[in-house]
Amino acid sequence: MLEKLALNKNNLGNQLYMFCFSLYLIVNFMAGTTLSRALGLGAIVILLRLSQLAAFLVFCKIIIFDRHKFNTILAILVGACFLFIVCKQAHELDPFFMYLFIVGAYRIDFKQILNKYILVVLSILLLVYAAAVLGLVPNNIMWREGAGVVRAGLGLATPSDLAAHVFYLMLAFALVRDFIFSRQEIGFMALIAVLIFAITNSRLDALLMLLLLITMYFRGYIFKAVKYIGFKGTALLVALYALSNLLLTYFFDPYDPVFAQLDALLSRRLLFGNMAFEKHPIHLFGQYIYQNGNGDPRGFVVYYFIDSAYVQALMMFGVIFLLFMLGLLAYLLYRAFKIRYYGLAIAVLLIALSMAVNHHFWHMSYNVSLLALLAVLPPALDTE
Repeated sequence: MLEKLALNKNNLGNQLYMFCFSLYLIVNFMAGTTLSRALGLGAIVILLRLSQLAAFLVFCKIIIFDRHKFNTILAILVGACFLFIVCKQAHELDPFFMYLFIVGAYRIDFKQILNKYILVVLSILLLVYAAAVLGLVPNNIMWREGAGVVRAGLGLATPSDLAAHVFYLMLAFALVRDFIFSRQEIGFMALIAVLIFAITNSRLDALLMLLLLITMYFRGYIFKAVKYIGFKGTALLVALYALSNLLLTYFFDPYDPVFAQLDALLSRRLLFGNMAFEKHPIHLFGQYIYQNGNGDPRGFVVYYFIDSAYVQALMMFGVIFLLFMLGLLAYLLYRAFKIRYYGLAIAVLLIALSMAVNHHFWHMSYNVSLLALLAVLPPALDTE
């Protein structure tokens, strides 16, 4: 009888988590669309309240259903307080919400999370596309500076956001399948990647999709290479890459021809990141940095945005938060290598690579891989 009650309690906790996860995915996705232009800034307030509701219910799941020891609950609360303070400083709550969902994913099947993520995000993506085609929400059209290339967002705030969503959806699908695909399936996804590039002209996301497709095609060789490098090697690569991105941004010189060419390839990401270093000091616990992106609901504004997740972490959230973020990546790699789930290790490497050029690391409607930190991971498949 007691075992049956415990099982029912676990099932109820899992169902509550998946409901909150679905709700938060919808809200987080819609916040990144042109819906706010169609309905006004009040829509953003409603979305924020719904995300707060989802996060509160997940917190209830953690306390009521997860049966943590008192010391564990205390540690969870300390972590939540730290992140809430830092996020309030930066005026950006996504990391705090993500933290609650990471902790709430304890004892949840990670593949169940991935399947739900793919179902919800793909469905909303298609609905937003239909709404943009029908004129119900604006289609954000842009020109690439100096190239005369038309770029369309199809209902997303920016064309780059659309491309990033497709990359993360492909990555989630790869994790579900442990990167095992037929040549026909890889070819079909390659056509999708080409189509998305033709629509958005998002070069960096196209490169990420290309790397993902190459990994699928040469799965056996790449899995063996990752296994050979090992946990320490991959963790070191991520740390060195993050440091290199920060140093490259910090020492950026717009008058140096090499820097200027690299910055042009990176769509001026080095320039805007360097401006943050010049205008603001580095803090332990972060600060507010006013930014305007291309998807600003007010229409045309003078553009200034920090795209690099590494630069954002250091300048907006502070030194301790940056170390915390890198620690999460290292622990993800540790869990992946511990059970020989090399697909997750490759996903972490691709995400770490993307973090230098996009800021979606803490946005759950893009990056769901962080939920693998405490979730139940699938058994390793044959990597030969």
